[in-house]
Amino acid sequence: MNSLDVVPSEAKCQSLVRRSLFGTRPFCPRCLSSHVRSMEKRYWRPKCRKKFSVTSASIFRHCRIPLRQILLLLVCWQKKVPFWTTSEIVGVSAPTVRRYFRRFRESLVYESPFDLHGNVEIDEAWLGKRRHSNQTIVVGVTERETDKTVVKIAPARDQEWTDKLLLNHVNPQTSFVFHDGWDGYHGIDCFFGYKHSFHIHDRGDFGPTNHIENIWSRLKRFITRTWDHSWKEHLPLILREFEARINTPELFKSPLIYLQTCLTLVPTAC
Repeated sequence: MNSLDVVPSEAKCQSLVRRSLFGTRPFCPRCLSSHVRSMEKRYWRPKCRKKFSVTSASIFRHCRIPLRQILLLLVCWQKKVPFWTTSEIVGVSAPTVRRYFRRFRESLVYESPFDLHGNVEIDEAWLGKRRHSNQTIVVGVTERETDKTVVKIAPARDQEWTDKLLLNHVNPQTSFVFHDGWDGYHGIDCFFGYKHSFHIHDRGDFGPTNHIENIWSRLKRFITRTWDHSWKEHLPLILREFEARINTPELFKSPLIYLQTCLTLVPTAC
């Protein structure tokens, strides 16, 4: 099955990417001069004596498939279509889908929120299988009212990492922290000024931390659905993408919004 019919023609895709990258008029990625000449599908800056194109001057450099297929891959990535299904839809191999999905993820323009406040929940979770030496601890904090979320890798289940996450992303003056009964959270009121409340899961007290538990469920479904599994060397960027999907959902609504926000020039391409 191939769904390229839903994507504009190659010429329109070239025009869409060109406008997102250069605006109204192409310019040289090296010297930023707009005095360039058009040569078939490429551009020529006489002073720099270099040629460049829409793809070579962007994150799509060295791509060997048409822009129509790249934009369809982008749509599938935004819609969280599993990579094996995307392979059938676009008509490319599964390794190609993985490679482009990784490129889209690496090009995201996104920063984690740094001022969570109100009712905030914090927790830790294990991702991966220990028997495959692929298990990783992640620490997450979420703002209950707005769903803003930060998820980071922690080298160990240690108080140092939970304290660091709170101090970097949660405002102690305007927040109330809910957490489980782990000893690592004790003292955040005395040392950092956080108001907090703990709830022991072993006694069936899950209510006040249900939101962060839901975040873990969504994260695991996201990894399983899109990637089938993940290796820990790719996990930091996967967590960043997961955060971006929660905190900036507008980036994933249409290819045009993604291109206008995340498509940047590559000066070394010329």
